[in-house]
Amino acid sequence: MSHVETLQTRTTQARLVLVGDIGGSTSRFGIAVPGERPRHVATVANDSMSSFEAAITHYLEGCSIRPMAALLAFAAPIGGDEIALTNRAWRFRLSDLKARFGFSQVHAVNDFEALAWSLRHLLAADLKPLGGKMGALDGARAVLGPGTGLGVAALVPAHGGWQAVASEGGHVLFGAADETEEPVFARMRANAGPLSAEKVLSGSGLVRLHRALHADSALTTSEAILEAARGGDPAARLTAEWFVRLLGRFAGDVALTFKAVGGVHIAGGVAFGLGALFDAAVFRSAFENHPPYRTLLADIPTHLIACPEPGLVGCSAAAEHLMGI
Repeated sequence: MSHVETLQTRTTQARLVLVGDIGGSTSRFGIAVPGERPRHVATVANDSMSSFEAAITHYLEGCSIRPMAALLAFAAPIGGDEIALTNRAWRFRLSDLKARFGFSQVHAVNDFEALAWSLRHLLAADLKPLGGKMGALDGARAVLGPGTGLGVAALVPAHGGWQAVASEGGHVLFGAADETEEPVFARMRANAGPLSAEKVLSGSGLVRLHRALHADSALTTSEAILEAARGGDPAARLTAEWFVRLLGRFAGDVALTFKAVGGVHIAGGVAFGLGALFDAAVFRSAFENHPPYRTLLADIPTHLIACPEPGLVGCSAAAEHLMGI
């Protein structure tokens, strides 16, 4: 009997759930199995699909499994039956997905809410330490990440268990902290208007920051800036250092907002793309520099999430919580 057949026969004993982490550019899918990490993980390029329904169909045809339910994380605000992705022109109803694919139930969560659910399920090998101490095992934990946008969420103790808290924290206003930063932020404001954290700490924010630091630069994409920085370009490296410092400051803001004494975790394609340029000392200095709470922040551990599919791990954990699988 094949592995696929073995897994499918277990549907009489456990409810297999389709999990998905749906972003603007790519969609990751997997099958949640109780007590395990998602199986049959696959990535679909959204540009190659005519619709979200087509992406699900493509995945299910490839893995030959019929899950009984679905829990899906989207890079979008969640509220009600209709879902509209923030950075892609996909709009659909959860009730239509349920009917089309024969699911017994369909749940949707924000993509960073799913990441928050993952925090108690990530292994040491999934995390790159960025400083701090052990952290309170029963304390709130936060996750944030610069990618296409800037997501923020938390996992907090509640009623003897845990509850993920979604937020729109990436859209809080963000500004200069001292006179050396003010000219740079002034140039970014002149280009983009009032600055939210997302307008600085995201893929487009990295480009905005680079232009504010180097008006004559020919680099126009975050990928090009990161590639140049990794290659030793001094201007791009300076931009990367600023980005890491500002990300550290914002992470400290988030830690204080949630009093995340259990730890703060960094996700997102831009942060991960920095690679060796992610200077933990620069990050931690900015993270802790929040008087009068330096001592509190010094004890909070920070990590870079290195797991390739933390969103799916979180979706599986959310499925256990919301569906009882």
